[in-house]
Amino acid sequence: MTTTPLVDEVDWARLFHAYGVASDTPGHLRCLVSADDAAFDAGLDHLYGAVLHQGTVYPATAPALRAVAGLLGDPVLRRRDGDGRSRLAALLGWIDAVGDSASWHEDTREPDAVEPTAEEIDAFYHAMAADDESVWGSELSEYLWARSITVLPAACGAALALVSTLLSDEDEAVRLAALDAYVRLAAVQPDRVTAAGPLAAAMDIASGRDERAVLVLGLGDLDADTARWLSDDDPAIRACAALPLTSSPAATAVLIEALHDPLAADEWFTRRPSRFGMRVHFGLVANLLARDAGLAEIVPACLPVLRVAQGKLWSDMTWGPILLRAFPGVEFRPGVRPDPPRDLDEAQKAVLRELAANDALWDDGDGNADLARMRVGLPHDRAAVADLAS
Repeated sequence: MTTTPLVDEVDWARLFHAYGVASDTPGHLRCLVSADDAAFDAGLDHLYGAVLHQGTVYPATAPALRAVAGLLGDPVLRRRDGDGRSRLAALLGWIDAVGDSASWHEDTREPDAVEPTAEEIDAFYHAMAADDESVWGSELSEYLWARSITVLPAACGAALALVSTLLSDEDEAVRLAALDAYVRLAAVQPDRVTAAGPLAAAMDIASGRDERAVLVLGLGDLDADTARWLSDDDPAIRACAALPLTSSPAATAVLIEALHDPLAADEWFTRRPSRFGMRVHFGLVANLLARDAGLAEIVPACLPVLRVAQGKLWSDMTWGPILLRAFPGVEFRPGVRPDPPRDLDEAQKAVLRELAANDALWDDGDGNADLARMRVGLPHDRAAVADLAS
Protein backbone atom coordinates (compact mmCIF):
# COMPACT_ATOMS: atom_id res chain seq x y z
CA MET A 1 0.00 0.00 0.00
CA THR A 2 1.36 3.39 -0.96
CA THR A 3 0.61 6.72 0.63
CA THR A 4 1.30 10.42 0.15
CA PRO A 5 2.64 13.22 2.33
CA LEU A 6 -0.69 14.96 1.82
CA VAL A 7 -2.22 12.22 3.96
CA ASP A 8 0.58 11.89 6.51
CA GLU A 9 1.35 15.55 7.12
CA VAL A 10 -2.17 16.58 8.16
CA ASP A 11 -3.12 16.67 11.84
CA TRP A 12 -6.42 14.86 11.33
CA ALA A 13 -7.07 14.82 15.08
CA ARG A 14 -7.63 18.58 14.81
CA LEU A 15 -10.28 18.25 12.10
CA PHE A 16 -13.80 16.86 12.14
CA HIS A 17 -16.27 15.33 9.70
CA ALA A 18 -19.94 14.40 9.95
CA TYR A 19 -19.39 11.83 12.70
CA GLY A 20 -16.76 13.46 14.86
CA VAL A 21 -12.99 13.82 15.01
CA ALA A 22 -11.37 12.88 11.68
CA SER A 23 -8.71 10.64 13.21
CA ASP A 24 -10.10 7.75 11.17
CA THR A 25 -9.86 9.59 7.84
CA PRO A 26 -6.15 8.95 7.05
CA GLY A 27 -6.71 5.20 7.35
CA HIS A 28 -9.58 5.39 4.90
CA LEU A 29 -7.50 7.51 2.52
CA ARG A 30 -4.75 4.88 2.55
CA CYS A 31 -7.36 2.27 1.69
CA LEU A 32 -7.97 4.09 -1.58
CA VAL A 33 -4.58 2.87 -2.84
CA SER A 34 -4.89 -0.62 -1.39
CA ALA A 35 -4.89 -3.66 -3.66
CA ASP A 36 -8.05 -4.81 -1.84
CA ASP A 37 -11.20 -3.75 -3.67
CA ALA A 38 -13.28 -3.94 -0.50
CA ALA A 39 -10.86 -1.61 1.25
CA PHE A 40 -11.10 0.86 -1.62
CA ASP A 41 -14.90 0.76 -1.44
CA ALA A 42 -14.78 1.39 2.30
CA GLY A 43 -12.49 4.37 1.76
CA LEU A 44 -14.76 5.83 -0.90
CA ASP A 45 -17.80 5.28 1.33
CA HIS A 46 -16.03 7.24 4.07
CA LEU A 47 -15.40 10.15 1.73
CA TYR A 48 -19.05 10.36 0.74
CA GLY A 49 -20.57 9.36 4.06
CA ALA A 50 -18.41 11.30 6.51
CA VAL A 51 -16.09 13.79 4.81
CA LEU A 52 -18.78 15.12 2.46
CA HIS A 53 -21.92 13.83 4.13
CA GLN A 54 -24.92 14.69 1.92
CA GLY A 55 -22.84 17.40 0.27
CA THR A 56 -21.98 19.21 3.51
CA VAL A 57 -18.48 20.65 3.82
CA TYR A 58 -16.55 19.98 7.06
CA PRO A 59 -13.09 20.99 8.32
CA ALA A 60 -11.81 17.63 7.06
CA THR A 61 -13.14 18.18 3.53
CA ALA A 62 -10.49 20.50 2.07
CA PRO A 63 -7.51 18.50 3.42
CA ALA A 64 -9.12 15.29 2.17
CA LEU A 65 -9.63 16.85 -1.26
CA ARG A 66 -5.94 17.78 -1.45
CA ALA A 67 -4.97 14.27 -0.33
CA VAL A 68 -7.25 12.51 -2.82
CA ALA A 69 -6.02 14.72 -5.66
CA GLY A 70 -2.48 13.81 -4.64
CA LEU A 71 -3.32 10.13 -5.06
CA LEU A 72 -4.63 10.43 -8.62
CA GLY A 73 -1.31 9.44 -10.18
CA ASP A 74 -0.99 6.24 -8.16
CA PRO A 75 -0.86 3.23 -10.54
CA VAL A 76 -3.10 1.13 -8.29
CA LEU A 77 -6.01 3.44 -9.15
CA ARG A 78 -5.86 2.06 -12.69
CA ARG A 79 -7.35 -1.14 -11.29
CA ARG A 80 -10.95 -2.03 -12.09
CA ASP A 81 -13.18 -3.97 -9.75
CA GLY A 82 -15.11 -7.12 -10.61
CA ASP A 83 -17.85 -5.05 -12.24
CA GLY A 84 -15.36 -3.22 -14.41
CA ARG A 85 -15.65 0.05 -12.48
CA SER A 86 -12.66 2.36 -12.71
CA ARG A 87 -11.26 3.33 -9.32
CA LEU A 88 -9.78 6.49 -10.77
CA ALA A 89 -13.10 7.55 -12.29
CA ALA A 90 -14.84 6.84 -8.99
CA LEU A 91 -12.43 9.10 -7.08
CA LEU A 92 -12.83 11.81 -9.69
CA GLY A 93 -16.56 11.55 -9.08
CA TRP A 94 -16.02 12.40 -5.43
CA ILE A 95 -13.80 15.34 -6.37
CA ASP A 96 -16.61 16.47 -8.67
CA ALA A 97 -19.02 16.29 -5.73
CA VAL A 98 -16.72 18.44 -3.57
CA GLY A 99 -16.54 21.03 -6.34
CA ASP A 100 -20.32 21.02 -6.54
CA SER A 101 -20.59 21.63 -2.79
CA ALA A 102 -18.03 24.43 -3.04
CA SER A 103 -20.26 26.17 -5.58
CA TRP A 104 -23.06 26.46 -3.02
CA HIS A 105 -21.10 28.90 -0.90
CA GLU A 106 -20.93 32.44 -2.26
CA ASP A 107 -19.46 33.92 0.93
CA THR A 108 -15.95 32.54 1.44
CA ARG A 109 -14.67 35.35 3.65
CA GLU A 110 -12.87 34.65 6.89
CA PRO A 111 -15.31 34.22 9.80
CA ASP A 112 -16.20 37.50 11.52
CA ALA A 113 -15.14 36.30 14.97
CA VAL A 114 -12.13 36.27 17.25
CA GLU A 115 -9.78 33.47 16.28
CA PRO A 116 -9.85 30.77 18.98
CA THR A 117 -6.73 29.95 20.94
CA ALA A 118 -4.89 26.66 20.61
CA GLU A 119 -6.14 25.74 24.09
CA GLU A 120 -9.76 26.34 23.08
CA ILE A 121 -9.36 24.21 19.96
CA ASP A 122 -7.68 21.44 21.96
CA ALA A 123 -10.56 21.47 24.46
CA PHE A 124 -13.10 21.38 21.61
CA TYR A 125 -11.59 18.29 19.99
CA HIS A 126 -11.05 16.59 23.34
CA ALA A 127 -14.76 17.04 24.08
CA MET A 128 -15.74 15.85 20.59
CA ALA A 129 -13.58 12.75 20.94
CA ALA A 130 -15.33 12.08 24.25
CA ASP A 131 -18.71 12.17 22.45
CA ASP A 132 -19.79 15.42 24.10
CA GLU A 133 -22.77 16.32 21.90
CA SER A 134 -22.81 19.92 23.12
CA VAL A 135 -19.77 20.83 21.02
CA TRP A 136 -21.74 20.48 17.78
CA GLY A 137 -23.86 23.52 18.55
CA SER A 138 -21.07 25.62 20.01
CA GLU A 139 -19.79 28.91 18.63
CA LEU A 140 -16.40 27.29 18.07
CA SER A 141 -18.01 24.59 15.95
CA GLU A 142 -19.65 27.28 13.81
CA TYR A 143 -16.32 29.09 13.52
CA LEU A 144 -14.49 25.96 12.37
CA TRP A 145 -17.27 25.16 9.92
CA ALA A 146 -17.01 28.67 8.45
CA ARG A 147 -13.24 28.32 8.16
CA SER A 148 -13.70 25.06 6.25
CA ILE A 149 -15.65 26.96 3.60
CA THR A 150 -13.02 29.72 3.45
CA VAL A 151 -10.21 27.32 2.60
CA LEU A 152 -12.15 25.17 0.14
CA PRO A 153 -11.66 27.23 -3.08
CA ALA A 154 -7.88 27.09 -2.66
CA ALA A 155 -8.04 23.34 -2.16
CA CYS A 156 -10.17 23.10 -5.31
CA GLY A 157 -7.54 25.11 -7.16
CA ALA A 158 -4.78 22.77 -6.02
CA ALA A 159 -6.81 19.75 -7.10
CA LEU A 160 -7.63 21.41 -10.44
CA ALA A 161 -4.02 21.26 -11.59
CA LEU A 162 -3.84 17.53 -10.87
CA VAL A 163 -7.22 16.74 -12.42
CA SER A 164 -6.26 18.65 -15.58
CA THR A 165 -3.56 16.07 -16.34
CA LEU A 166 -6.34 13.51 -16.92
CA LEU A 167 -8.38 15.55 -19.41
CA SER A 168 -6.84 13.67 -22.33
CA ASP A 169 -6.56 10.29 -20.62
CA GLU A 170 -6.82 7.26 -22.90
CA ASP A 171 -9.45 5.68 -20.62
CA GLU A 172 -12.78 7.20 -21.64
CA ALA A 173 -14.35 6.68 -18.20
CA VAL A 174 -11.44 8.51 -16.57
CA ARG A 175 -11.43 11.26 -19.17
CA LEU A 176 -15.14 11.99 -18.81
CA ALA A 177 -15.00 11.92 -15.01
CA ALA A 178 -11.99 14.26 -15.12
CA LEU A 179 -13.88 16.67 -17.37
CA ASP A 180 -16.81 16.78 -14.96
CA ALA A 181 -14.52 17.32 -11.97
CA TYR A 182 -12.40 19.91 -13.78
CA VAL A 183 -15.43 22.06 -14.55
CA ARG A 184 -16.70 21.92 -10.98
CA LEU A 185 -13.33 22.89 -9.56
CA ALA A 186 -12.68 25.60 -12.13
CA ALA A 187 -16.09 27.17 -11.54
CA VAL A 188 -15.09 28.26 -8.03
CA GLN A 189 -11.79 29.81 -9.14
CA PRO A 190 -11.36 33.59 -9.58
CA ASP A 191 -10.23 33.26 -13.23
CA ARG A 192 -12.87 31.02 -14.76
CA VAL A 193 -12.34 32.22 -18.33
CA THR A 194 -8.70 31.13 -18.38
CA ALA A 195 -9.71 27.76 -16.99
CA ALA A 196 -12.01 27.31 -20.01
CA GLY A 197 -9.00 27.18 -22.35
CA PRO A 198 -8.25 23.45 -21.98
CA LEU A 199 -11.92 22.61 -22.54
CA ALA A 200 -12.08 24.59 -25.77
CA ALA A 201 -8.98 22.80 -27.02
CA ALA A 202 -10.44 19.42 -26.08
CA MET A 203 -13.72 20.26 -27.82
CA ASP A 204 -11.90 20.67 -31.13
CA ILE A 205 -10.87 17.00 -31.13
CA ALA A 206 -13.73 15.35 -29.19
CA SER A 207 -16.10 13.15 -31.16
CA GLY A 208 -18.40 11.16 -28.88
CA ARG A 209 -21.68 12.66 -27.66
CA ASP A 210 -21.00 12.10 -23.95
CA GLU A 211 -17.62 13.81 -24.08
CA ARG A 212 -18.77 16.68 -26.27
CA ALA A 213 -21.74 17.32 -23.98
CA VAL A 214 -19.57 17.54 -20.87
CA LEU A 215 -17.23 19.92 -22.68
CA VAL A 216 -19.99 22.23 -23.90
CA LEU A 217 -21.64 22.24 -20.48
CA GLY A 218 -18.27 23.02 -18.94
CA LEU A 219 -17.58 25.87 -21.32
CA GLY A 220 -20.95 27.36 -20.42
CA ASP A 221 -20.30 27.00 -16.71
CA LEU A 222 -16.99 28.84 -17.16
CA ASP A 223 -18.66 31.76 -18.95
CA ALA A 224 -17.43 30.87 -22.43
CA ASP A 225 -19.76 31.55 -25.36
CA THR A 226 -21.51 28.35 -26.47
CA ALA A 227 -23.64 29.91 -29.23
CA ARG A 228 -21.67 28.23 -32.02
CA TRP A 229 -23.05 24.84 -30.94
CA LEU A 230 -26.72 25.86 -31.08
CA SER A 231 -26.69 24.67 -34.69
CA ASP A 232 -24.80 21.43 -34.02
CA ASP A 233 -26.07 18.32 -35.80
CA ASP A 234 -26.62 16.57 -32.45
CA PRO A 235 -29.76 17.62 -30.50
CA ALA A 236 -28.07 16.79 -27.18
CA ILE A 237 -25.18 19.13 -27.94
CA ARG A 238 -27.57 21.86 -29.06
CA ALA A 239 -29.46 21.59 -25.78
CA CYS A 240 -26.28 21.65 -23.69
CA ALA A 241 -25.14 24.73 -25.58
CA ALA A 242 -28.50 26.41 -24.94
CA LEU A 243 -28.48 26.07 -21.16
CA PRO A 244 -26.11 28.96 -20.32
CA LEU A 245 -27.59 31.25 -22.99
CA THR A 246 -30.55 32.26 -20.87
CA SER A 247 -31.36 35.47 -22.76
CA SER A 248 -31.04 33.99 -26.25
CA PRO A 249 -34.29 33.38 -28.18
CA ALA A 250 -32.45 30.89 -30.36
CA ALA A 251 -31.35 28.94 -27.27
CA THR A 252 -34.90 28.98 -25.92
CA ALA A 253 -36.12 27.54 -29.21
CA VAL A 254 -33.54 24.76 -28.96
CA LEU A 255 -34.80 23.76 -25.50
CA ILE A 256 -38.42 23.81 -26.65
CA GLU A 257 -37.50 21.53 -29.54
CA ALA A 258 -35.59 19.17 -27.23
CA LEU A 259 -38.58 18.86 -24.89
CA HIS A 260 -40.94 17.77 -27.64
CA ASP A 261 -39.82 14.26 -26.59
CA PRO A 262 -38.71 14.51 -22.93
CA LEU A 263 -38.15 10.80 -22.42
CA ALA A 264 -35.93 10.63 -25.50
CA ALA A 265 -33.77 13.38 -23.97
CA ASP A 266 -33.37 11.21 -20.87
CA GLU A 267 -31.74 8.56 -23.06
CA TRP A 268 -29.28 10.83 -24.84
CA PHE A 269 -26.22 9.78 -22.88
CA THR A 270 -24.49 6.52 -22.11
CA ARG A 271 -22.84 8.31 -19.17
CA ARG A 272 -25.07 11.18 -18.08
CA PRO A 273 -23.09 14.37 -17.34
CA SER A 274 -23.07 15.16 -13.64
CA ARG A 275 -24.78 18.48 -14.40
CA PHE A 276 -27.99 16.52 -14.90
CA GLY A 277 -29.43 14.83 -11.84
CA MET A 278 -31.90 11.98 -12.11
CA ARG A 279 -33.20 12.79 -15.58
CA VAL A 280 -31.90 15.03 -18.33
CA HIS A 281 -35.28 16.53 -19.08
CA PHE A 282 -35.68 17.68 -15.47
CA GLY A 283 -32.72 20.01 -15.99
CA LEU A 284 -33.99 21.21 -19.37
CA VAL A 285 -37.40 22.04 -17.91
CA ALA A 286 -35.95 23.97 -14.97
CA ASN A 287 -33.76 26.02 -17.29
CA LEU A 288 -36.61 26.77 -19.68
CA LEU A 289 -39.01 27.83 -16.92
CA ALA A 290 -36.44 30.25 -15.51
CA ARG A 291 -36.28 32.17 -18.79
CA ASP A 292 -38.01 35.42 -19.55
CA ALA A 293 -40.45 33.92 -22.04
CA GLY A 294 -44.24 33.93 -22.07
CA LEU A 295 -46.28 30.83 -21.39
CA ALA A 296 -47.61 30.80 -24.94
CA GLU A 297 -44.03 30.57 -26.22
CA ILE A 298 -42.96 27.67 -24.01
CA VAL A 299 -46.22 25.73 -23.84
CA PRO A 300 -45.21 23.54 -26.84
CA ALA A 301 -42.50 22.17 -24.52
CA CYS A 302 -44.65 22.07 -21.38
CA LEU A 303 -47.39 19.93 -22.88
CA PRO A 304 -45.18 16.94 -23.81
CA VAL A 305 -43.60 17.13 -20.35
CA LEU A 306 -47.02 17.02 -18.71
CA ARG A 307 -48.02 14.15 -20.97
CA VAL A 308 -45.25 11.87 -19.72
CA ALA A 309 -45.06 13.16 -16.14
CA GLN A 310 -45.50 11.00 -13.09
CA GLY A 311 -46.45 11.86 -9.52
CA LYS A 312 -44.47 12.12 -6.28
CA LEU A 313 -40.99 13.55 -6.98
CA TRP A 314 -41.93 14.53 -10.52
CA SER A 315 -44.47 16.92 -8.99
CA ASP A 316 -41.56 18.94 -7.63
CA MET A 317 -39.28 18.59 -10.63
CA THR A 318 -41.44 19.21 -13.71
CA TRP A 319 -45.17 19.62 -13.71
CA GLY A 320 -45.49 21.44 -10.38
CA PRO A 321 -43.11 24.18 -11.58
CA ILE A 322 -44.98 24.29 -14.88
CA LEU A 323 -48.21 24.99 -12.99
CA LEU A 324 -46.50 27.76 -11.03
CA ARG A 325 -45.34 29.29 -14.29
CA ALA A 326 -48.78 28.92 -15.88
CA PHE A 327 -50.62 30.45 -12.92
CA PRO A 328 -48.33 33.07 -11.39
CA GLY A 329 -49.29 35.44 -8.64
CA VAL A 330 -51.42 33.00 -6.65
CA GLU A 331 -51.12 33.79 -2.95
CA PHE A 332 -50.65 30.48 -1.20
CA ARG A 333 -50.67 29.75 2.51
CA PRO A 334 -49.81 26.20 3.63
CA GLY A 335 -52.94 24.15 4.19
CA VAL A 336 -55.26 26.65 2.51
CA ARG A 337 -56.30 26.04 -1.09
CA PRO A 338 -56.59 29.37 -2.94
CA ASP A 339 -59.57 30.12 -5.16
CA PRO A 340 -59.45 28.44 -8.58
CA PRO A 341 -57.89 30.50 -11.39
CA ARG A 342 -60.33 32.40 -13.63
CA ASP A 343 -60.39 33.95 -17.10
CA LEU A 344 -57.90 31.46 -18.45
CA ASP A 345 -56.19 31.98 -21.79
CA GLU A 346 -55.69 29.20 -24.31
CA ALA A 347 -52.17 28.34 -23.13
CA GLN A 348 -53.38 27.92 -19.54
CA LYS A 349 -56.29 25.76 -20.66
CA ALA A 350 -53.94 23.58 -22.68
CA VAL A 351 -51.83 22.99 -19.57
CA LEU A 352 -54.92 22.00 -17.57
CA ARG A 353 -56.14 19.65 -20.30
CA GLU A 354 -52.86 17.73 -20.23
CA LEU A 355 -52.88 17.72 -16.44
CA ALA A 356 -56.38 16.26 -16.31
CA ALA A 357 -55.62 13.71 -19.01
CA ASN A 358 -52.60 12.14 -17.30
CA ASP A 359 -53.75 9.26 -15.07
CA ALA A 360 -50.38 9.16 -13.26
CA LEU A 361 -50.99 12.55 -11.64
CA TRP A 362 -54.21 11.70 -9.81
CA ASP A 363 -53.31 9.18 -7.12
CA ASP A 364 -55.41 10.13 -4.06
CA GLY A 365 -52.53 9.16 -1.77
CA ASP A 366 -49.96 11.36 -3.51
CA GLY A 367 -49.51 14.37 -1.25
CA ASN A 368 -46.84 15.91 -3.48
CA ALA A 369 -49.23 15.97 -6.40
CA ASP A 370 -52.06 17.50 -4.43
CA LEU A 371 -49.73 20.16 -3.02
CA ALA A 372 -48.58 21.04 -6.55
CA ARG A 373 -52.21 21.65 -7.53
CA MET A 374 -53.09 23.40 -4.29
CA ARG A 375 -50.29 25.95 -4.70
CA VAL A 376 -52.02 27.41 -7.74
CA GLY A 377 -55.60 27.00 -6.54
CA LEU A 378 -56.49 23.97 -8.63
CA PRO A 379 -59.16 21.64 -7.20
CA HIS A 380 -58.25 18.22 -5.87
CA ASP A 381 -60.99 16.79 -8.07
CA ARG A 382 -59.86 15.76 -11.55
CA ALA A 383 -63.18 16.44 -13.22
CA ALA A 384 -63.25 19.95 -11.76
CA VAL A 385 -59.82 20.66 -13.25
CA ALA A 386 -61.04 19.39 -16.62
CA ASP A 387 -64.05 21.72 -16.35
CA LEU A 388 -61.71 24.69 -15.83
CA ALA A 389 -60.03 23.84 -19.12
CA SER A 390 -63.24 23.65 -21.11
